[in-house]
Amino acid sequence: MKTIFALISVLIVFLLASCETNEITFGTTVIDPAKSAEVRLVYDIPVVPSTTLNITRLKYNDLLVSEVSTAIGGIFPNSVAKYHVVPQGTVKVDAYTGTTKDVVQYSNTFTVGSGKYTAFIHSLTEAPFVVKDADVFPATDAWADTVAHVQFVNLLYKADGVTPYGTLFLKGRRGAGTTASPYKYIDIASCGFKEASKLIPYKLVKSGTVWSGTETGMVFVVFDAAGVLLKHYPSSSGALTNYAATGFSLGKGRNYIFHMNGKIGDKYADQAIRMSTITLN
Repeated sequence: MKTIFALISVLIVFLLASCETNEITFGTTVIDPAKSAEVRLVYDIPVVPSTTLNITRLKYNDLLVSEVSTAIGGIFPNSVAKYHVVPQGTVKVDAYTGTTKDVVQYSNTFTVGSGKYTAFIHSLTEAPFVVKDADVFPATDAWADTVAHVQFVNLLYKADGVTPYGTLFLKGRRGAGTTASPYKYIDIASCGFKEASKLIPYKLVKSGTVWSGTETGMVFVVFDAAGVLLKHYPSSSGALTNYAATGFSLGKGRNYIFHMNGKIGDKYADQAIRMSTITLN
């Protein structure tokens, strides 16, 4: 027994010594902010979504960065709002479809400087629309303020998927739409095609004495330059009616991009209207 105990003691000492002297390291790459930029790429082409159009391979400057399938309206890869590091200057982007990941869907270039950017692929023949992300978010009082901030981006096309829809006005909608509780529209931002607003404060409504800080069940609408609500077909058998983006949740002190993208349609099967969001913090 003494011999066994001695052997076990020696083994324990050896293992402890090994843990102390053998450092575990991981491969890392130092990012130089003076030479690099961070890019978040969004897939916003004006077509009806189909899994055959999912991007299955993404390259920057001929270097592979993702092979995660990403659908139309999503952020690469697969709607995870992450950034990829690229060199400052002209960046080449190539996106492929198909199970073999070798069918070219998109190829173009765009230019970035220092900092973080969100680049929107809104046409298969044009360069992405690039927005410089905020370096510092608007300051709010953690106790007194109940606001979120919204940046609006307009990338909506007409039914042909080629002609820009025109200036859009993003508004919040409150009320039940009844005589007792008529709809009220709260101005947020207006943008022409391929324009982005600044981060605009939007006041949230507290619910209950104890509040999580998040308003749920929120509704947003868009008006055109003539002050008319955007129309859509709600179903294959439904008549043309006012469009509303429903079921949103915003948190106080949080910042969001609302990117209106896709296209209207002459019938339900042809339309692809999307009000997509990106949470910035």
